[in-house]
Amino acid sequence: MKMDKYIVTTIIFIAIISIVGVTTFWNNRSEFADILKNGDVINKINQIYSENVAFSDEFINLWSETQVLSKAKLLDDAEYGVIIKDSNENLHFPAADVDVSKYAQDTVNFANFLESKNVPFLYIQAPNKDLEGYTEEIVGEYNFSNKNANEFLEKLKADDVNALDLRELIINEDLDRSKMFYKTDHHWTTPTAFWAYNKIVLHLNSEFSLNIDQNNFYTNIKNYKTQFIENCYLGSLGRRVGEAVSGLDDYTFIEPNFETNYKIYNGLVSREEVIFDGDFRKAIVKENILMNSDVTSNKHATYFEWDYGNLIIKNTAIDNELKILLVKDSFALPVGAFLSTCVSELHMVDLREVPPVNLKEYVEKNEFDAVMVMYNTEIFNDTMFNFGDI
Repeated sequence: MKMDKYIVTTIIFIAIISIVGVTTFWNNRSEFADILKNGDVINKINQIYSENVAFSDEFINLWSETQVLSKAKLLDDAEYGVIIKDSNENLHFPAADVDVSKYAQDTVNFANFLESKNVPFLYIQAPNKDLEGYTEEIVGEYNFSNKNANEFLEKLKADDVNALDLRELIINEDLDRSKMFYKTDHHWTTPTAFWAYNKIVLHLNSEFSLNIDQNNFYTNIKNYKTQFIENCYLGSLGRRVGEAVSGLDDYTFIEPNFETNYKIYNGLVSREEVIFDGDFRKAIVKENILMNSDVTSNKHATYFEWDYGNLIIKNTAIDNELKILLVKDSFALPVGAFLSTCVSELHMVDLREVPPVNLKEYVEKNEFDAVMVMYNTEIFNDTMFNFGDI
């Protein structure tokens, strides 16, 4: 007697699910033991089976092979709806069309508050991968981040808020857009971050007369060592669609070729207890990421490792007394690392930390020579513009 094909399909499906389930349990057996001891069983088990399910990479790669064969430009994604692949083989997140009026007003209010304290303020608009004159095809139909940023900056301009639009400088300087971003990740490359750092220093000096690096030593790439690592990085977008679709990125590491010395504090924990110290390589660079052969290791986070809610970086090898606050997203990790070489004290705040820093109180407790907010164009949300009760 022939077995019904639906029964066979059901048996195979149950077998696959059982293998995946049992293997996931075995791979995470120590975490399961902790869960049974510490409670919150349902939520934590759900988290394990959502984030650490067995064979997930194999399933993604199998799916990605089918996308390569179909030459798809819109790749299905459970969280974002789609991942976009442009004609230059770059991957993009979608971004909704946002009413930025409130965020612009929040920024204006913050700038006015700082003006009342005689503290210079600068908003820095970092770009995203949808670059004018380079990105083509369908990206703009699904990613409205440039439109949002344009409207936001127009509102700041109407209120005379000092702003630096790095997208305009990219066009004016006719930079090679093909090398500015990772293909598999949403972040800019380290050389692009170093370029942005230079432009920020120039702007701070020309607008606020801060006299940072007047001899152009710390902003000169010739005074840094670079290390080029080929085909080593599968970024945040590539991990979602699979290596077959995205390929791998190269990574360029940049570090000072001059004497440095730091003391770094986690401001949300203690301003007295040093968490990292030593030279640039020891205090700022994370060797466990830089030297990791796993392509999924987040190379962009080689500097600082992750987005601390409040990081205080004291440079004891420089003789100026400049103290700067940088309110940031993840784009600023390498920028902050480079900026730390030429100022005595750099405070970095990321408002995604819970609970976030109250910026009004933070400014009142510190005497900053300048305050900057630097965001990329895909960051317009309530969390990032929660500047405190101003």
